[in-house]
Amino acid sequence: MTAPTTLSRSRFRFLCALLFCTGMTSLVFQIIWLRGFGIILGSTIYSMSCVITVFMLGLALGSFLMSRLLERGRWLAAHPLAAYGGVELLVGLSALFVTWTLFTHQDFYLSLSGSPTAPLVMLLARQFTVCTMLIAVPTTLMGMTLPLVSQLVTDRRQVSALYGINTIGGATGSIVSSFVLIYYLGCVRAGAAAAALNGIIFCAAMLTSRYFPPVPAGAVDADDGVPAATAAAENRLLGRPLLLTLAVFSGFIALSCEITWTRFLSLAFGNRVYVTSITLALILLFMGQAARMSSALLRGPDPLWRILLYSCAFTLISFSAAFLLERPALQASHPGLVVLFILVMVVFPATALGLLFPLTLAARPAGMDNPASWVGLVYGFNTLASLVGSLASGYVLINLIGSNGLIAFNSALLVLSLLGLVYAFRQHFKPSDHALAAVAGLGFLAVILPRSTEVPPVVDANTALVSSEDAHGIFSVVRMDEGRLRVLNNRTDLVYLYGDPTTQYVQESQAYLPILYAPQLEKVLNIGSGYGITAGAFSRVAEVRSIEAVEIVPALVEHANLFSPGNHRYFDNPRIQVHVTDGRHFLATTPDRYDIISINVSDPYLPGSSSLFSSEFYEMARSRLKPGGVLAQHIFGPDVASLYHGIHEVFPHVKAIPAYGNGLTLIASAEPLKPHQREVFLSKYDEGRALFGPIGLENGLAGFEELIALGDEKLQELASRAPEFRNSDDMPTLEFRRLPGKVGLFYSNN
Repeated sequence: MTAPTTLSRSRFRFLCALLFCTGMTSLVFQIIWLRGFGIILGSTIYSMSCVITVFMLGLALGSFLMSRLLERGRWLAAHPLAAYGGVELLVGLSALFVTWTLFTHQDFYLSLSGSPTAPLVMLLARQFTVCTMLIAVPTTLMGMTLPLVSQLVTDRRQVSALYGINTIGGATGSIVSSFVLIYYLGCVRAGAAAAALNGIIFCAAMLTSRYFPPVPAGAVDADDGVPAATAAAENRLLGRPLLLTLAVFSGFIALSCEITWTRFLSLAFGNRVYVTSITLALILLFMGQAARMSSALLRGPDPLWRILLYSCAFTLISFSAAFLLERPALQASHPGLVVLFILVMVVFPATALGLLFPLTLAARPAGMDNPASWVGLVYGFNTLASLVGSLASGYVLINLIGSNGLIAFNSALLVLSLLGLVYAFRQHFKPSDHALAAVAGLGFLAVILPRSTEVPPVVDANTALVSSEDAHGIFSVVRMDEGRLRVLNNRTDLVYLYGDPTTQYVQESQAYLPILYAPQLEKVLNIGSGYGITAGAFSRVAEVRSIEAVEIVPALVEHANLFSPGNHRYFDNPRIQVHVTDGRHFLATTPDRYDIISINVSDPYLPGSSSLFSSEFYEMARSRLKPGGVLAQHIFGPDVASLYHGIHEVFPHVKAIPAYGNGLTLIASAEPLKPHQREVFLSKYDEGRALFGPIGLENGLAGFEELIALGDEKLQELASRAPEFRNSDDMPTLEFRRLPGKVGLFYSNN
């Protein structure tokens, strides 16, 4: 057996720097791709899960392939750093090509993605095919990098540290991509910057390859000082099958918990894209730091099984504490409670669970002569299990049992693991081990299990009419004063208060204004139907023959009866067809052409909805309108002038009426706007009083035309102001806009 060859500190740090950059570029590309695929496949939870699934599948496939290649390929085993550099170059080139084509050939991929109204299984199959076709190659290459670098080390503590540094690099990439690269460069050029870093990694690896000889076959690391009896027990009980099972176990639980951690962090921090990046960075940071901690733990006197026992037990205890804090923290005004809740719900469990996989990497079983091959095998199994955890939790479990139920489900898996460790190593247990396992089990039975069926209490139960949870978020309807209702998804107000006169006026006007100016009223599309007030208003005009209403939040449609009579019971109207899907994807894939497209998505700063304010979206909407067709959209906020110019750039003819606050309801057309339906309003609707009277305009059409005159004055003022930016799919300025105020970076409409 060959003597151990632990790398010198300087060379090990060099490898750490390379893998840090590798992790960073991978996450930069993932963030960019999630946004690009959101445009092509729709900004739904299922399409995003599809992208992450294919990403993880590619990593697993690459790890498995490299594990086999290292066993059979002599050149790879003899020149691992040079091979790693070559793989990084291919990652950069292929990932840049994917990034470029995502934002320049959207129509082609939209034609392959399938109709959003197709059955869910068929739609997901087509979306999975599109994702695989695009990102399978670069993600498979990404999965090859860690096994290759692991070929250069034999010290099991260094292998765990390398994995930790790679993960921390991913956390850094999540922050850098949103706060720097996309913000300043846009998506395609951000991808080019990441690819350039891949190129630098290639050059560095090639230039230094001769200074890093591979680990000789059969080399092992030095004894870590574990007592002989315990080491013998570990060798017997922690063999290859059990270690691979542990890799699967840790991968499933980590990705399953990540879904709930993301939700809880968004509840605590806000609703903007920066929160998503910070959330992902926090999770990766603490899991990566745990992997680095595992190196220190392996130097200590405790055997591997006891470290695993502590990880499972402390995770269960932390989850129990989080459930006790959940209600006061989520409804608290004091930030200290929120911070404490995040620590025990996310930080401590992420750190404890983050130990499991690197410890599995370090526990090299007998018979594995090639350490890098073992790393590739374990990494592949772990990543594949992560994929299954993401699929099962994101598609099925979160809908069936919710966030608390998902935490309880994973806690049950931890309890099973704990029982297995207790049974397998009972002869080596100390009293403190028994006490810790007992406290963890008691917390599960007394705290976690009884609260597993509760919806996280985002709002006060005494005022909540509805509190439900699905894959899209925690949906709440809250009773306010004067009979008004507040509707939230997580902490985001989906629409202004139902029952407020302003809400009824603005949303019905978004139907009547385009009706007045549309030459024909055959077919209408309402994107973002919300309460259904605009769709219901369209149905009040008998000349409108067909209305399609699209809403992305299923619970808004399910509870539409709560918003009656304001929505005129649109859901019972035979002329209205309701689709629960992403509005932009629906418009992009429908073969129909419309006389009116009315967009009720107000907030331009939120992920998903911001894509309904881009120049590419307006070009697409123009192509889906019939000759003389009219687009209607509500704009508001500090960038109202730039929003106006974004519409006017594509639609030269624009009119408006006042809406909420400084907002306007705009109508726009490629042809001059004329009140084609004025006589219809006058003759069939009592000079408009039948329609406008219920929303506060007693003078009917005359009062409405006065508002249009006010809108014309406001448009002249906006036209005189130069736009500060141009919002596009590649340069999503609105989504990454740094809003004024203390919480503008985290919250938009709240």
